Amino acid sequence: MEEVLFQKSFYQVWQLQMRAAAAEVQKLDRKLFKDPSLGGTLQSIAKKYEIEVARFQGEMTAERRTEERQGQDGWGDYRMIKTTWLDVSIPFVGEAETFRIAPSSMTVPSKRVRIGRNVLTVSVVDNDGADSEVQNFKNLVEGNLQILRNEYQQYKPQLEQAIQQAATQRKAQIDAEEARDQSRSFRVKN
Repeated sequence: MEEVLFQKSFYQVWQLQMRAAAAEVQKLDRKLFKDPSLGGTLQSIAKKYEIEVARFQGEMTAERRTEERQGQDGWGDYRMIKTTWLDVSIPFVGEAETFRIAPSSMTVPSKRVRIGRNVLTVSVVDNDGADSEVQNFKNLVEGNLQILRNEYQQYKPQLEQAIQQAATQRKAQIDAEEARDQSRSFRVKN
């Protein structure tokens, strides 16, 4: 399925990541908040919610295909027109989802693409300008990804702060519950 790149808001995606990480901290077993390994657990949660922005890496390949569509010729008549296309596969490393996340400033590519797990596929007409069209597209996308990478690095400390804050709140909640439980006439099982 072809789609337009960079359609999701970075801010919204980032807020969801931070909320999900904080929610995971809230679900931790209460015994863990007295355990010295809590710091390591919080670090593993932070690592789980990190975003690895995609980077192009590897050799591009293309497959040629011919498509027949109805179109207008030079005289205004409608007829079947054959067009030869190159489906260019650009390999990448990182998270495919980052091609859908828009940095705050960017240039929107006009081409629709197919986003695979490790390959971004763009289609261009098979003519003399195909190579430069692919290179221009690739450079534009790389530029957007670099901006996204920079923004992510700026926001990354917020994730660790959100996790730490959630842990502090959860520990305070547990401590308050345990203090209340001490004065009860019955024993509370946790």
